Amino acid sequence: MQKQKSKSQILETIFEQVDEQLSLIPDYDWDGSTIQDSMHFDMYVDTIADVHFTDGLNRKHYPFDKTMATILLEDELECRQLTKEDEYVINKNNNHNK
Repeated sequence: MQKQKSKSQILETIFEQVDEQLSLIPDYDWDGSTIQDSMHFDMYVDTIADVHFTDGLNRKHYPFDKTMATILLEDELECRQLTKEDEYVINKNNNHNK
């Protein structure tokens, strides 16, 4: 992930909140099914959609609707899977070369 280039505190707060929420989402549900197939998927989407900031007039703003929250969650889970597959290939190649 790239370091933030802008100086916006609001943007930094949004990034931190979304990053934290995405990092807390497990790969699998308690019964072993993937989160994408889980009954809890919508709950995790809601945690992203609930990320907000408060402006100077004390008004809350929600930058992500459910569509964007779903896209972010699916992207996070897909990237995790790709990372695990990459690690598997590297480990397999390292063990093969011994």
